Amino acid sequence: MSGPRAFMFVIAIVLGATCVAGATASQQATTGGGSYKVVGKIGKMGTANGQFSQNAYGMATDKAGNVYVADLGNGRIQAFSRQGAFKAKYTFAPGEFVYDVAAGPTGDVWGSTQVGSQVRRFPAGGGAPANLATPKSAEGLAVDADGNVYASTNGDATHAVVRFAKSSAGWDAAKTWVGGGLQEPGDVEVSPDGTIYVADRRGTPPSVKHYDASGKLLGTIRTIQPGTAGAGAQYGIGVDPDCNVWATNGGQRRVDRFSPSGKLLVSVTSGDLLGTDIAVGPRGDLYVFDINTGSVIHFAEDKAKPATAAVPGAIVVTKGVAKVKYMLSGVACPEQVDATASLAGKGIVGKVNVKLAAGKATVISIPVKAAAGSTSATFKIVLKTNGRPTTETRNVKVSVR
Repeated sequence: MSGPRAFMFVIAIVLGATCVAGATASQQATTGGGSYKVVGKIGKMGTANGQFSQNAYGMATDKAGNVYVADLGNGRIQAFSRQGAFKAKYTFAPGEFVYDVAAGPTGDVWGSTQVGSQVRRFPAGGGAPANLATPKSAEGLAVDADGNVYASTNGDATHAVVRFAKSSAGWDAAKTWVGGGLQEPGDVEVSPDGTIYVADRRGTPPSVKHYDASGKLLGTIRTIQPGTAGAGAQYGIGVDPDCNVWATNGGQRRVDRFSPSGKLLVSVTSGDLLGTDIAVGPRGDLYVFDINTGSVIHFAEDKAKPATAAVPGAIVVTKGVAKVKYMLSGVACPEQVDATASLAGKGIVGKVNVKLAAGKATVISIPVKAAAGSTSATFKIVLKTNGRPTTETRNVKVSVR
């Protein structure tokens, strides 16, 4: 199914989730991994610049932090600064329903449309747009660091992701990049580590498939959504600078952050949030399109509420050195992270710079000054994650021998 009927069908699926929203609507965080707060809102429902139709389904950010929204009902892509100021728009012909948007590494802006089964490139320096044809309707869209373009395509018996390889002459014709095992691919996102995630909208429950650059399946993340039958669930995904995956969860009125292995790290919401897609900026900010308000909700990490550090509740100090076993679980890339760990309390103080392996436990040796006996202290670790500091803390008991 393609065209306006398909989009009205998708809208009905999303809005149908309103009856299952419950107590989780006011929930800020569930399982750790940091807290987030609302720091702004972009736009409202309307047709003027900076306004949206209610049914916007695609979002993206670029390396400068600009935000792009595929404004389906108004037939355009709109660009905003990180703070939400309107910057530009990229228009489609009447009746061309723009489904998703991606930002290329050289400043090009890309949009997909079910009508005509194509993705469209708007050159960074201006000039005429160019189209690339997909086998069936073009939906989810992503561009990797080398400029290769990935688009999900659905229709008849086709349910696949195609790849347009970047070449010296432009882009090669579409080739099926991955198809087997996908029931109804939707959103597509490229991770900072070069791997690719695809939202499969059908399943028990719907899932996010993780592939390497060649299309080999690396794993599957099971979303926290009800299973689907013939109808596909509408949800969007995003990947943060630490290579974790975010997914909108309309039924529970929130967005969920998963590790690449599928562990739920944190859930974030605001009011009666009914998100259709999510984009993550280079500083880790979240942008979620909320069809209830017809606006983009801007979340940022709440530095006043650091995550709880994964360390034991008791630490022994021997010969002036505290041994702390710490698990780095909220960062999946890069493979090694620089950090500063400290221990401070009544009669005890110490600090050390360390290198940590992402996703693994590291025994940190902290030289401390302390008198013999027992005391309470705060363990703090500041992670230098992808150009921004992330802080975790934990209150611990310390025994000094």
